[in-house]
Amino acid sequence: MGAVTTNGPLARAISFVRRATDIAVVVIFTFMVLSVASEIVGRHFGFTIANAVESATFAQIWLTSVGAAVALRTGSMFALDTLTRHLALGPARLLSVVIAALSIVLVGVLLYGGVLLTQSGFHQTSPVMQIQMWMIFIALPIGMALLLLEIVLRVFERWQSPFDLNLDDE
Repeated sequence: MGAVTTNGPLARAISFVRRATDIAVVVIFTFMVLSVASEIVGRHFGFTIANAVESATFAQIWLTSVGAAVALRTGSMFALDTLTRHLALGPARLLSVVIAALSIVLVGVLLYGGVLLTQSGFHQTSPVMQIQMWMIFIALPIGMALLLLEIVLRVFERWQSPFDLNLDDE
């Protein structure tokens, strides 16, 4: 790995953010599963838990936004790597920087839109739980900020092998 694997304060801060993100994804997913399960059990016994559906939907929004950073870091994002795996190191590095730059532009637009959406959420409440929607909408700018961090770190961490150049054809 690259420069971010040292034991300096920046590396410790990045490690903390990544660990907190991992924990948040697990907690959000667990909450979402329990919320949906409680609604299913409730329906089986003839009652409905109104907050369960809405809170599960909100958890899914948070999970998708924050989980994108974890997915990128762990290599779970969709990628077409047939060509890129066979590039020489120089062109692979250049292409990884171009891809990162284009990704940063896209994620930057989403982050900006998320900020605007969050601002509008101060004037809206959810239909069932009656919570301010900014608490849900802020998942987008937080998730996109985490994704931006992972995009940049990916370039540095994979500088020696941007597209898994050490993989042999299987």
